[in-house]
Amino acid sequence: MSSQRLIPLIIILHSLWMGFLFPSQAYSFEKVSLKTYKTTAIVVTNPVDLTRLPLNKTFQVKSQAFILQFFFSGPEILGIVFKRNLEESLFVRWCFFRNCEESPHDFVSVIAKPHGPPLAGGFFQVEHPPGLDYRFQGLHFYTRN
Repeated sequence: MSSQRLIPLIIILHSLWMGFLFPSQAYSFEKVSLKTYKTTAIVVTNPVDLTRLPLNKTFQVKSQAFILQFFFSGPEILGIVFKRNLEESLFVRWCFFRNCEESPHDFVSVIAKPHGPPLAGGFFQVEHPPGLDYRFQGLHFYTRN
């Protein structure tokens, strides 16, 4: 066997051998568990003033009846419920005004019905109300029997 064919064969065999002897060094990625991932959500007051939220951040709303985190992308809200009272429905009101003062232009979306998903640890998605051409300036999360 010529030396030109022998060198690639040695390199391949050495790579395979090192992968079997030292498997943790053979892979260049690190395993990450979502259960132990540290969340870095910004705690905001409820109702939420959407005009003051920084872009590309996760926000947390705390209440006696629920704790949730959400990401606001403009046309939709993506989030996770950490705690909620299953006896009550969970709603979000898309507010026309920043302070969420009642307005006929507000729109209410149901996040969760009583004893229904999302339960604690469950994800939710609320889409922008269809057919409305204006932007909302606030969000108000609340519960009701």
